[in-house]
Amino acid sequence: MKFEPFYEKYIKTIQAFQLAVNTISFEQMTIAPKKGVPYSNEMLAILQTECFQVENNPETIQKMQDYLKTLDSDSLEYKEVFLRLQKISDTQTIPNDEYQKYMKLRNDSMMVWHEAKASNDYESFKPYLKNVVETTLKISSYSNRFNKEKAYDYLLDQYEKGMTEEKYDIFFSKVKEKIIPLIKKVNQSPYTIDDALLHVRIDEEKQDIFMKSILKFLQADPGKVFLSTTEHPFTSSFSPADARITTHYYPDRFLSAILSTVHEYGHALYGLQVDEDYAGTMFYDPYCAAHESQSRFLENHIGRSKGFWKAILPSLKEQFEEFKDVTLEELYEMINKSECGLIRTEADELTYPLHILIRYELEKEMVNGTMDYDKLPELWADKYESYLQVRPATDTEGVLQDIHWSDGSFGYFPSYALGSAYAAQIYATMVKEIDVDEVLQSHRFEIVTDWLKENVHKYGASLSMEEIVEKVTKEPFNPDYYINYLTEKYTKLYKL
Repeated sequence: MKFEPFYEKYIKTIQAFQLAVNTISFEQMTIAPKKGVPYSNEMLAILQTECFQVENNPETIQKMQDYLKTLDSDSLEYKEVFLRLQKISDTQTIPNDEYQKYMKLRNDSMMVWHEAKASNDYESFKPYLKNVVETTLKISSYSNRFNKEKAYDYLLDQYEKGMTEEKYDIFFSKVKEKIIPLIKKVNQSPYTIDDALLHVRIDEEKQDIFMKSILKFLQADPGKVFLSTTEHPFTSSFSPADARITTHYYPDRFLSAILSTVHEYGHALYGLQVDEDYAGTMFYDPYCAAHESQSRFLENHIGRSKGFWKAILPSLKEQFEEFKDVTLEELYEMINKSECGLIRTEADELTYPLHILIRYELEKEMVNGTMDYDKLPELWADKYESYLQVRPATDTEGVLQDIHWSDGSFGYFPSYALGSAYAAQIYATMVKEIDVDEVLQSHRFEIVTDWLKENVHKYGASLSMEEIVEKVTKEPFNPDYYINYLTEKYTKLYKL
């Protein structure tokens, strides 16, 4: 793509601000001393506001509007400028001082959430959560697309273009209709899977060494990919040559770090394989459901596959005496065991969408103004008991377990389930063209990454994920692929 010099300078300037903000944010969540966070939060808010002012400069906006009229409406350049102007239209009337206060609130809220989770102290986080909800809605109200009566639709659209509460209700009703009965059948199955081996204690240093070997198997370029640790794993994609991923090591949950590393590398790989020409443009950063489709693809269709574990089993046995006698079949069953639990990030594929459903239902109450925040932990626990027959004993393993609400990401959670469904449909096409298990067993992961780059990643956000799914699979998005995949896998696994 070729742009006028003023537009090229504009997006480069925004990139520079974003690089600074993302670098500070990444370090805050990983290596920065915690006592320095309040100061860096204040500096972050200033940087974010300066970037906001550059983005929303009235003179520049007018130049972009004039520039748009000169572009071919079928060109990528036109689509880029159009999408940016559309994004700006949501924010350009927000007063600078309100925006800066909102950024600081989000940064402070995340800091308080970290402390509250560590000390099982919902009460300290509650006022921040309520404030973030109210302020997010106030900031959103400056958009001419915002409808107070359908506030959640506006937020959902931020994370997956065109998605609404009505569409998600239909999607989740199908999940509830098919998956809840399947979970009950699995729970009642006489066939049991003993996964005690996955809970032997393994120290962090040994886990970290093994994570490096996992990334090597996935052919992650160490010149482009950096691995660190944090409380809640995440990925920051800085450029097509710079992706930073995080994981978390639990001494008695070795599998957790493996799957979170594979999941986060799915995000990183997407950013690394988007067409390099899109760097800095609106096309470089796909919507969340698109991104989650790729992280969930790697975590579930690769990281939980028999081919993946057959390939890394020799290394596992070599590095860990505890696994020396385990067979591939035993390990595969352990890794895919279904068990109703409390923690979303530790959930198996089958119960995972119900974890998302619970958050979706609670978010609707928050955004629609019917939530009693004093009762939120109890409401959370009641839903877990209703849907998954488990009840959290603490808020740390309950309502405080996720970071998303602390930074105002209302509307993000449903994209995990939708992304999983996108991934299942894409995978159904991939396996018709590639023997995935054989490719993994023979350590040729580049065949998978090349297929993903050509069919999915290279487009970035120049196409929606629904458009990509239809382009790849030759049919519109259909959640039945996801439901059928889970049904077939767990019916076979539990001999139903």
